[in-house]
Amino acid sequence: EGFATFAQGEGSSSTNILSDPSENYGLSPRYENYLFKDDQVKAFGRDAYISSRPASVNVTDMSSFHYLFDEIAYQKGASLLQQLKLIMDPELGDNKNTGESLQSGIVEYLKSKKYGNAEQSELWSILDSVYSTDTAGVTIENVMNTWTLQMNFPVVMVSKVSDSELLLVQKRFVYMNGDGQGSPDSPYQYQWFIPIKGKTCTLDTDGAGEKFCTETTMTNYLGTNLEWIQPFHTLKMDVGTVDSVFINYNAQGFYFTAYGKELWDSLITNLPKMNLNSREQQLLLFETAQLVKAGYYEESRFGEILNAVVTTATDDYRLMTTVLDHIKTIHSTDGDITGYETYIDSFIAGKLAPSIDFDNNTYSEIESNLVAMDTCLTIAPDTEVKVNNKMKECSEVIKGLNIEKFPDFTTPYYMSHLYNGSLATDVAEWNEVWDTYISPATSDSYKATLGPILAHTNNTELIEKFIAATRNSTEIKKSNGPLILSRTIAPVRNEHLLKVVDDMIKNWEEIYEYFGDQLMSLSSYVQGVVGMVTDQDTLDRIVAHFGDCSKWPALQTSYESGLQKALTTISYE
Repeated sequence: EGFATFAQGEGSSSTNILSDPSENYGLSPRYENYLFKDDQVKAFGRDAYISSRPASVNVTDMSSFHYLFDEIAYQKGASLLQQLKLIMDPELGDNKNTGESLQSGIVEYLKSKKYGNAEQSELWSILDSVYSTDTAGVTIENVMNTWTLQMNFPVVMVSKVSDSELLLVQKRFVYMNGDGQGSPDSPYQYQWFIPIKGKTCTLDTDGAGEKFCTETTMTNYLGTNLEWIQPFHTLKMDVGTVDSVFINYNAQGFYFTAYGKELWDSLITNLPKMNLNSREQQLLLFETAQLVKAGYYEESRFGEILNAVVTTATDDYRLMTTVLDHIKTIHSTDGDITGYETYIDSFIAGKLAPSIDFDNNTYSEIESNLVAMDTCLTIAPDTEVKVNNKMKECSEVIKGLNIEKFPDFTTPYYMSHLYNGSLATDVAEWNEVWDTYISPATSDSYKATLGPILAHTNNTELIEKFIAATRNSTEIKKSNGPLILSRTIAPVRNEHLLKVVDDMIKNWEEIYEYFGDQLMSLSSYVQGVVGMVTDQDTLDRIVAHFGDCSKWPALQTSYESGLQKALTTISYE
């Protein structure tokens, strides 16, 4: 499943290769954003708990194998293959076999195992036949065993030990429990072979007195040479006399980087000049938030990185989306976003077009406008942010959207204002959309767009109606019910989540009996809903009802994972 997810991205990227490979290593703009936000973020989020699992496991109980179809199988698997692709690249990685790569190794593997069965070790063996490195102890099998046969991932702590040298040390990353007490034993003792590749910046001053980066790793997309942190070893990395350093080239390594204070301060200061690509800046934002949450960083660092990225994000709608997601997170937890008002205002004013020409605009231009609408309709109405009366423009643009033509534009926030923003409170309009939603004539892709619109109502009775319909196969397809509860209704606002939790506790026997033959969806529902809980009282109610979930063993792993996520959130808040 991980390979399928990886391969779908490779196919997508090949349809829209950028002319400048330094931009994003040949990834199409849309897939570049998709890969990090939808794959790596999900993988990191699932794999950062002691309730995670290795990517490769032996299945001994066929009655509960469904739990393996999760973010570890799909998203972490794809992320590890992206990392392996970098390692085996003769130009970007450290493969001494010119002309060979992960792709050529996979081709050889498929040929040699044609019409037969294979074990994981046979894949690594064939990949090793097309890979060669000067680093002792590094083989594809040795490397990948540490990534696939144990759970979690490392954080690389990097500090400056001289004018030109960095010291890099690895440590297992887990939320709440920094040492991972209570975890199962690992054959590799939670140590990894970590590929280290980065970018550096050496400052110079132009004729106008402006500073810029001259270091070749910033102007040459190859970056620094790939080096290795091996299990139970540290790495001393000579980067020369430089002004700032970024570790994790193109965000293709499946690890976080925790910078020492001196390196952090220089990175923040020079970030606008470093020309880091979209993926790299998205990683910086995400990993900083997680390192703050896990106690590696002071909370002030997240504000510092957010402000630094804001100054570089004005022309990159993919990065803008990530920045705005973080601002929304601050806003949704009653944080102060007044410092970002100017950015939000200028972004909306600059990106929101009075109309969208679906036939003549590029895909990126269309999506940029929809991101602007998303921002206009989520942050602006509930805050003191001034948006130059863009609300009316938002509504007018949205009314003209042909959402059946572009069903993948399913951002729920702007879609909830499809009817001049009144759908959230107008029962008649909501029921009009509902009739379309439950109609057998409505396509699945259109239903996927209408679902979030319906979920954004403020009307409690309508939400209860939506929740109840998930167990009515004449209105909602049975296999979709659990996922609608956990992915469409519950995430909208805390009041909706509490309604879903109330329904889960009150009607559990009915839910379990109805969805009993949909174990994959049911497991995702349990994990998702429990994991979204942010207050101890609600979590206590869930635990009082389900206990350790041993009565429903097929759901136990998913339930425990959701508990770990909820406990981490509650502990952090």
